[in-house]
Amino acid sequence: MKGERQQDQNRNSVERPFKYNAGDRAIGAEMSQAASVASAAAEFITEAGRSAGAEAPKRAFMRRAGDRPSFLVLREGAEDRPLFRDEAGSLPGGPCLIRSEEWLHTPELAGLYECWLNSEDEFQAERTLQRIYYRLRAASAALLESADGAWAAVTLLYTQELAAAPAKLAELHDVQLEALFAAVAANQRLGRDSRIDLLAPYPASAAEFAVKREFIEDVAEQTLGHAYAAACSIGALVAPDVQPAAAGEIARIADFLVLDGAADIAAPEELTAEGFARTAGEVLAAVRRVKPAAVVLAAGAPAAVALADLYRIGMSGIFCSAGLRTEALLRAACLTWMARQDNADTAAGGWL
Repeated sequence: MKGERQQDQNRNSVERPFKYNAGDRAIGAEMSQAASVASAAAEFITEAGRSAGAEAPKRAFMRRAGDRPSFLVLREGAEDRPLFRDEAGSLPGGPCLIRSEEWLHTPELAGLYECWLNSEDEFQAERTLQRIYYRLRAASAALLESADGAWAAVTLLYTQELAAAPAKLAELHDVQLEALFAAVAANQRLGRDSRIDLLAPYPASAAEFAVKREFIEDVAEQTLGHAYAAACSIGALVAPDVQPAAAGEIARIADFLVLDGAADIAAPEELTAEGFARTAGEVLAAVRRVKPAAVVLAAGAPAAVALADLYRIGMSGIFCSAGLRTEALLRAACLTWMARQDNADTAAGGWL
């Protein structure tokens, strides 16, 4: 199904940063000006970079090897989604993670999805898939109109049932991408700027990821034109049981990597905080050997619990759900402040 393709819609080419550089504001002043401890922690991590990011925004997800950026605590899901976008011209410090399979659980889509997945009538399945397209397009439009529409990282649909039916999975990915890119085209016609990055779920090898990346780029080019396809950031969502060597090869051709602590894997010990941090260290080491400046983030509840260890080994940050976000912000703020104090003491020869 290849409806509503727009060849002449070019994406805004303004580059955006994935991270903000830390400023020199004093921690006491920041805390005193914040309305709460949680907002102070969030301000400590991101506020200083807003003005810096506005001066010379960059589109790339990369950082220079050797630099230590602020540890990012990014939102996951729509539970604490702001009602409105920030003031014009401001950019978020990173994307919000949107797990698109959650759309399949909504009342509008749950029944249609089950009907399509289990349908044995080809004509009926095609009609149901058409209806799924319009529901996914509505969900995509709602995302773009929300505060998260400024910058979101959207996973391609993935369930265990779909994983066991590759042909069905490919069909649904085609429909999802068309719906998402059609919503982006409509958003562009209204003069709104949005950045949507894509995550290919759980590739087992670089070859598997390369096939999925090419597929995403093809649909983007057919729908929105070559300029958008070339600028679209495509990452990989990898499970904790991924082989580190495979993760390194995937990172070689991926724009960013997300280690997913919420993945359904057969080894539950890897989902404990200690096991997750150990796995993250192995994956990160393999990735950085291949691409030293790679952006590698973590997601899921184990990532939030293991935040201190992930910070210590040099992860770029975590995606965090609403229930864990306040504590994660506080811990990240403390870790960042202590690291800056250590750096200041070292620069002063230990006399501070």
